[in-house]
Amino acid sequence: MTDERAMSEAQAAALPVDVEKITQLVDQALGMSISTSKRADIDTRVGQLTGSLSLLRGQYLGEDEDLNVLKILGLVDRHLALTNRPTARSQAHEAFFFLQDTATFTRALLTAYLKENGVGTT
Repeated sequence: MTDERAMSEAQAAALPVDVEKITQLVDQALGMSISTSKRADIDTRVGQLTGSLSLLRGQYLGEDEDLNVLKILGLVDRHLALTNRPTARSQAHEAFFFLQDTATFTRALLTAYLKENGVGTT
């Protein structure tokens, strides 16, 4: 996976968006339970979803015409700030809730992407 910190918006826009894979990652993350999830699994999913969220963030999602998409993008920018991400010193529940929020934001941006591009899942 590409290191999203080094990826520009132009590079992200040039990458293909695998709707099916991102949908699967979101569903898996939202299906995880805080009581049975291992920290390593949470951290792995956070990395995968953060990359997907950054990829979607680099796409044109109709924010010029849709104020709701623009608001979500602002929330995503704050969410993805390095100071808001869990670290190795973060409690497991903090990482888990960050994961859940990341999955929710990813689903929202994926929905906007599908709407803007008229793409359907297979």
